[in-house]
This record gives sequence, structure tokens and C-alpha cells, in this order.
Amino acid sequence: MKKFFKLTIFLFIFVLSNKLAIAATATGNADVYKVIMRKVELCTGYTVVDFDDVGTAAACQNAVTIGSGDKEVDIASVTAGSAAANYGDPALLPLGETYTHMRVTVDRKFIIRSESALDTGGTDDTDNCITVATTDAQYENDEATDKYTHKVAIAEGGTKAEMNLYITDGKQAGEAGNTYTQCETANCAKKDNWSWNYANVASDLTSAIAMTTMRSSVTTDDIQFVYALAKPYTVTLTPPTIDISFGTRNALGVQEVCDNGSNCAGQSDSHCSFYPEEPIVTITIK
Repeated sequence: MKKFFKLTIFLFIFVLSNKLAIAATATGNADVYKVIMRKVELCTGYTVVDFDDVGTAAACQNAVTIGSGDKEVDIASVTAGSAAANYGDPALLPLGETYTHMRVTVDRKFIIRSESALDTGGTDDTDNCITVATTDAQYENDEATDKYTHKVAIAEGGTKAEMNLYITDGKQAGEAGNTYTQCETANCAKKDNWSWNYANVASDLTSAIAMTTMRSSVTTDDIQFVYALAKPYTVTLTPPTIDISFGTRNALGVQEVCDNGSNCAGQSDSHCSFYPEEPIVTITIK
């Protein structure tokens, strides 16, 4: 599915950990994929930074904010274009300035609904994975307390619904240590410590050139991305048109979990654990 709209961009890159990679995983389509836009900035340049420093001035030189404030947009919706077109004001750009990059800030919460049931490719217990409504009972404590430190597990089947999925605490690729708690049962009575790895160099990413490392020490609801424009844009008297194309097919990931960790062979109690995948994004300013 491709959508086009103005004045914002969404690009989410989630590099999964080695432990996650050996679990049975699959991707599928989302018929609801909501994100909360928080800020969009244009930059005159980008200096390569450690991904712990994506929010610094070096990562977005001479930043000009063209959109700010929370706005929820369903990028899988046919109305995404008109909704996002109202976010931001290109008239804020100074005449004659040339911009080469964009920095986007979004909330770590995603609201996603599976288009159809997904099969992880693991046991028969996870060949009918469907997103369901989020409840506190799915977490060890509750959603508000555990949203960044835990990933919930869902029994297959159920009533399809929008589900809150979060960008969990992680580390950069190549670093050691577990970073979050993986629930292994629907009430998180059984759980294990797993790791979630983020990129640490641009070559690890698909389209973005930098993204925030969401560590447990980063006490914020924000995640930021920097990417290069398709070509530099110089501000003229003619208001710019910012065309964004993106696809949400295969934008929902699911993995199999059980009380034997990621190796569920022979297990009869395997569960589904969902996570956001990457919408592919292209941006052109003219």
C-alpha cells in the first residue's frame, strides 16, 4: 500500500537482537498503523554522530521546526495524506536557505491492528497470531509501568483489535547484555530477560541515516530519526511541496515465545509476541 502526503515523514527501523532472530518470526500487513507525530525539523546539514546523540545540533544543523505538537495519524489509512498535510508550516523556512536533511520525532507508542492472522512459522500454537486489545493484565505489573521494559505475549486467536506496541529499551548492535523482559505467557507469569538491538551506524539502516538508541537510561517517550533528503532543497518564494511515499505492507512483526525462551520446538504453550516493523519511506521536496 502506498500513500502520499505533505509535511511529515515516518521511518521506523528496528534492528532485532540475535536472541530474537533465532526465534520463529514473520511479518504481515497492518490495516491500522497509528503513530503520534511530535516534531518535524529540516536541517542544513548532518554530522555523523553516535546514535546516542541524534537529538543534538550536530545531527540536525541549523534546525528549523516546521511542525510540532502531538498528532495521531494512521499511516495505513486512505485519509493519512489529508491528516498529515495539516501538520507544519513551510512558510517558517528562511528564504534562500538550503536544506539537506530532516529530523523526525515520534512517540515510542504505536497502535497497530493486524490485517489478518499471521503464522510465525514455529509451532502450531503460533500459526494464528492476531493483535488483540491491550490490557494491564498482559503485563507483569501494568501497561504504564512496563511499556518500555516488557514485551507481552498473546495466545493465538482471539478478537482482532488495535494493540498498543512500544519501542522497548535496548542497546546498540554489538553491545552485550539483556535489555528488556519478554513475557512468555498471556499474563506474564512466566518471563525471561531478552535483548533488543538498535543500529549503531547508518549502513545498518534501510533509509534513515541515524536513529535514537532507546536505552533504559533514556527517560523519554520520544524517538528520533534523521534522514537525507532525496536532493537538497533551497527555499524560494514558491511554497514547497513535500511529497512522502510509504508502504505499510509487512509493517507488523510477530515472533514465537514460550517458557523455553526462543526455542519452542516440542513446546505446547507457545505464544505470539508482536512488534512494529519498518514502513518504507521516500521523501521529495520541490
